[in-house]
Amino acid sequence: MKITSVEPQIKNPHRFNIFLDGSFAFGADEDLVVERRLVVGKEINKDDMEKLLSEAEVGKLVERVYGLLNVRYRSEREIRDYLKNLSFKRKLKEQDELSEVVVEALIEKLKIRDLINDVRFAREWVEARRKSKKKGINALKAELFQKGINREIVDEVIGADKRDEMSEENLAKESLEKKLRIWKSLPEAEFKQKAIQFLMRRGFNYDIAKQVVENSIKEGV
Repeated sequence: MKITSVEPQIKNPHRFNIFLDGSFAFGADEDLVVERRLVVGKEINKDDMEKLLSEAEVGKLVERVYGLLNVRYRSEREIRDYLKNLSFKRKLKEQDELSEVVVEALIEKLKIRDLINDVRFAREWVEARRKSKKKGINALKAELFQKGINREIVDEVIGADKRDEMSEENLAKESLEKKLRIWKSLPEAEFKQKAIQFLMRRGFNYDIAKQVVENSIKEGV
């Protein structure tokens, strides 16, 4: 088989339609065209064709993952779960499922491009959750474990980002502020119980929660 035409796709000029012996054979991304020198006149044997089809599938999936990553950065487990779900949907439509070879090749390609990096994901997650949700360390650890981040990375990231007690207290105080307006008329004992439980649910340890609540009471909030 010989490549007779390489044409950019209308909807995505970074992808190309490859024609063999005058007939459309497969779509390929820019990287594959360059790396495998897919130019007019090149001969393609059966073994090469099988490899090209597998690599072309990886390239197509990379485009889909780009769309996912445009929303936010993802952990490796999240990407794997996405691919698993995509494969299941294909099965329901009686289409070929994603092979393990294709999935692993895709994961490796994404890692090389730094589109999968669990350390980076964990750091960005911690920073975002602290800013938007005022989460304590315990909650952040639980969320990272849920996202498939291993304990070594969690300990590294939380350890590097871990504030001293005063900073953690400030974050807990910020987290409690909105509730103070709602609970300010409660009896002291009830307020203390509700506030401590609330902060512990937000991921702050008991000692920090207790200290912040007691300080709020002393300040007459």
